[in-house]
Parts: sequence; C-alpha cells; structure tokens
Amino acid sequence: AVAATRADALFVMTGASLAASDDGRPVRTYLNDAWRFDAATGWSRLADMPRPAVAAPSPAPSVGSSHFLVIGGDDGARVGFQPVAEHPGFPRSILAYDTITRTWAEHGELPAEMRPPVTVPTTVWGSITVIPSGEIRPATRTPRVLALSAVPAKSSFGWLNWAVVAIYLGGMIGVGVWFMKRDASGSTEAYFRGGQRIPWWVAGLSIFATMLSSLTFMGIPARAYQTDVSWYIGQLPIFLIVPLVAWFYLPFFRGLNLTSAYEYLEKRFNLACRIFAAASFILFHIGRVAIVLYLPALALAVVSDIDVTSAILMIGVLCIIYTVIGGIEAVVWTDAIQALVLMGGALLCFILAVSRIDGGFGGMLEIARADAKGFGNLDWRSLDWSSNATNSVVVLFVAFFFNSFVPYTAGQDVVQRYVTTKDPAAARKSLWTTMWMSIFGSMLFFGLGVAVYAFYKTHPAALDPALARTDSILPFFIMQQLPVGVAGLLIAAIFAASQSTISSSLNSISASWSKDFDMRLFRPRRDDATYLAAAKWVVVTVGGLGTGTALWMAGSDLQSAFAAFNTLIGLTAGSLGGLFALGVFTRRANGKGAFIGAITGVVVVVSLELSGAPVAGLLYAFIGCSVCFVTGWFASLLFPAGAATGLSVRG
Repeated sequence: AVAATRADALFVMTGASLAASDDGRPVRTYLNDAWRFDAATGWSRLADMPRPAVAAPSPAPSVGSSHFLVIGGDDGARVGFQPVAEHPGFPRSILAYDTITRTWAEHGELPAEMRPPVTVPTTVWGSITVIPSGEIRPATRTPRVLALSAVPAKSSFGWLNWAVVAIYLGGMIGVGVWFMKRDASGSTEAYFRGGQRIPWWVAGLSIFATMLSSLTFMGIPARAYQTDVSWYIGQLPIFLIVPLVAWFYLPFFRGLNLTSAYEYLEKRFNLACRIFAAASFILFHIGRVAIVLYLPALALAVVSDIDVTSAILMIGVLCIIYTVIGGIEAVVWTDAIQALVLMGGALLCFILAVSRIDGGFGGMLEIARADAKGFGNLDWRSLDWSSNATNSVVVLFVAFFFNSFVPYTAGQDVVQRYVTTKDPAAARKSLWTTMWMSIFGSMLFFGLGVAVYAFYKTHPAALDPALARTDSILPFFIMQQLPVGVAGLLIAAIFAASQSTISSSLNSISASWSKDFDMRLFRPRRDDATYLAAAKWVVVTVGGLGTGTALWMAGSDLQSAFAAFNTLIGLTAGSLGGLFALGVFTRRANGKGAFIGAITGVVVVVSLELSGAPVAGLLYAFIGCSVCFVTGWFASLLFPAGAATGLSVRG
C-alpha cells in the first residue's frame, strides 16, 4: 500500500491482496481503493484511484495547498512478464489527489529517461521530495536518486487584459481629478466631509466597499470552496447592527457636527480617551494598508505573470494620487463605482463558473448537497470558542456581531461616511443600503465559492496540484478558465476591492490625524490652508509607508511576521468599540473609568494572543469590547460622575 498525510489526516491507498489458488499458488489482486483516517471521525472511504499503483514511492509527496502525488507504481498490467531483464518498467504517469474536492486526476508523467521506482521510501529535504534508489523492474534496483519539486503553472495576463485594467485604473484617476476641479473651496470641510453633498446611495455603496476588502473578495469564495457556506451566518448580525447605529449612534455623530468620530469621546469623557482611540485607529489602519496591498498582489502573482512589485505599485500609487487630489468626495464616489465593479465582477464570474459545470446550476446544487457545502456542519449546541475553525452557531454569531459592531460604531473610515450626507435621514438610508448590499453581496461571494468548487469537482484535471495558496483559487479560476478581456475585468475587480479599502483608510487616517492631533494638540489655531496641506501630506506619507512596507514584505518573505504584527495592532479595536458603547449607553461612566477600561481591554486581549491561550482570534473584538465596557463602568464608580450631559441615550 501507499500512505500519505495532509494536515491531521492519514491516507492509505492501493496495494495488493494475496490469496491461495486451488493448487496453493499465491494469487495477487491489485487494489485501487483509498481510505482516510483522522482521530475525530475514524476511517472513511475515498473515491477509487483511476488505476492501481502498488508499491509507489511512499509517503506520497504532498504538494501545493491540498494535493498529494502518487508517482508511478505497479498497475498489474505486466504481471508475469518474461524475461524479467526486458521488463519495460512501471507506469510513468502521476496521479494527484485533491483533499478538498476529494477527486483523483492524472497530472503528467515522468520523463522517458526517468524510470519510476517502486518499493522505495520518500523523504523531504528542504522544499523538495527525495526518492533514493528503488526497484525499476522486478528484482532490479537502481542507485539513482530522484528529486521532485512542485512549481505552480502561471497564465500569461496578456495585453488585452492589461488594457482593461489600465482603462479602469485611469478612470479612477479621472474621478479624482474631476472632484479636485469641482471643489473650489479648498477647505478641510470639503476634503473630509465633501460639503455634506454625497447622495445617500453613494454613501451606502461606499460603506459597503470600505468594509469589503480584496481579502474578503477572494477570501469568502476560498472559504466556501475549501469548507462550506456556514460562515454566511456571520452576515446576519448586520440586521441588528444597522438599526443600532441608525437610532442610537447616528444622532450623536450628526448632532455634534463631527468630522472625527473621536471628538465625541473628548466631549463625553476626556482628551485621553480621544487620543487613545485616534491612535488605535491610525495604528490599525497603517498596518491594514500594507496587508491589503500585499496579499492580493501575492495571490495574483501565484497564478499569473503579474509581478508582485508591479501589482503593489499599481494599486498603491494610483490610489494615493486620486485620494490626495480628490479628498473624501473622490474616495466615496470611487468606492461606489468600485462596489458596482465588485458585484458585477462577482456575478459575471458566478455565471461563467456555473455555465462550465456539468449540469449547470442544478448540477452545482446537487454537488453542494452531496458534499455538504451548505449549513449542515453548523453546531447549534456547542460553545466551542477555542479555534477559528469552530462551527458553533452561538460563537460565530457573537464573534461576527462584534467584528462588525466595532467598525460601524467606532471606525473613523465608516463613521466619516455618516457625516458626508446632507442630513440624518440620508445617513440612515445609506446604512440600509449597506445592510442589504452586505446580505446579498456575501450570498453571491459564498455562492461563487461553491460554483468554483463544483467546477473543479467535475473537472479535477484542471486543478494545478502545485497551487500553493487556497485563497488564490478565485484568481486561478479567472486566469485559467475565463476569456481574455473578461479575466482583465475581474482582476480589475480585485484591484477595486483593494483600492476602496486603501483609499478609505488613507482619507480617514488623514482626517483623524488632522482633527485629533494636528488641530487639537500640536498646532491649534492655524489657518485652514495649513491644515489642509498637512492632511494631504499625511495621505502621501501613510500611503507611501504602506506601499513601501508591502514591497518590503514581497522581497523578504516575511508575510507571517507581518500577519502577527497586524493581528497585534488590531487587538485595540475591541476597546475602541467598548469606549463608544460606554459613552452612548451609560450615564455613570466617566473619563477616568473609561480610560482604565480601554487599557484593560487591550491588555487582556494582547495577553491572550501572546500567551497562546485557546481562544479563537475571531472573539478578540468581543472580548476587548466587553472587558472595556464592564471594567470601564465599574472603574467609573471609583471617581466622581462626569458633568457632560446630553451625550448618552439616557441623557
């Protein structure tokens, strides 16, 4: 038999059984069955192999993100071949098994001069699999040592696809220039709030695009492809969050005529709370700019000849240009355009994927049902909070509620959209727009992942076993299966998802720096032109810093270190949401107590992360927010009540 391992599972396949014939001679039966074992579910049978591969090199080499390879092996076709010295050897074809779609496919063969050995162990040496010696025909061993490494196949992007992307990116620059010429005031008011003339539907699309990064655009389909659509439950809390924001938070953001969301915290508590919140937001989004630039560029580079450096520079530099020259109006309008490009691109990709599935839409649904790609894996009774892979309905709902609650109530990039419309009623309409876009948009993205899964389930040979990242599966499908030009449009949609997030981060960092630090702390009582010039330089500086960091990551292969850094700086987000909740929903909380709560929330969550405690990172926002709120309220009892009134729902 041949063995293999992937993740926590053991695979055993092929082999031969021996039984005695009537005259007592041994009879060999060649097997092509395959089995999987893991500690949780025990043994389960897999799809049969296309052919037997008895005594193939074992363990079978693991390649890419989800495959292992069975190389050669005795298929029984030459049993009893005589004379043995003239035996032609064993099959040179390579069988690949995909542990996600659970399918076998033949993927090429060894070169003619390489006789595939059998009855030989494999070993891993660095990034290659070594096959030392082995039997190249019955009773004949070889001193030859083979080495195998898997190299992903890359598709050529082509001039037509590049032309489509160039037209899109040029259009974004044009939007920035148009709004620069439209705004003759040249004020910080126009730069950060757009003169409060943004239509409600544009603001709603902008919030949706801001919350939906390119990581989500590729990540949601990749998750549905790899597992199922159970995490769609994470979109349902939006039905609670939007009414909460519309009726409890929005009156304060609009009534106080804020530009920075953190002005509210100073009015409600004190300057320390405002500075803590603004610094937390800025730190998180500086890291976010770099990661949103780098990871999509890496995913595209894995499956195409798009250079990582070129992709980072294209997205980053052009985004900086239209953000700095057009201000929030350019950002919001380009966000709205990008939201439509995102949805249109995802819908087009879904339609094209379904059209390539055997049986079409009905075939996709049948495969989804048979392979449990729906909600059947959700656990309605478990409270497993130890892993991000949890299927607990309660844990997922709570985690995703707070992961959305924090940015909708405490993120400058989102709150800033609330004050770009003409009045509170328009701001509420923008929130309803965002809510429905999130519900139906996520449904489309999860469905797209299932469609791509169904396609590769029925066309397993189209998969590249060497594909190193599962989150590259959507770009891989786009580049491999879609017509030239259409592929360019969909890659432009991935760029759009990156740019909408980055431009929002850049403008909101600039607004927070200008209002919370420059005007409030460092240079009060300067003229507006001075602040506006500084704000534009902040956009350029932060954009350049994020782009430079992404380029550094691309050249140093330190993405894991940066992911850890990004996780740590994002841990303050929970406390940020807790601060606003303390201010809005309690009257007794005061500045000193709230600040103690905020610091405690950060310390608790960072301690959990650094200690390796068995707590899912999904729950960090919930933990930080809850600790900040509870600790802040009780700590406030130790100090006199604040004098601020009219800044909470209780007066």
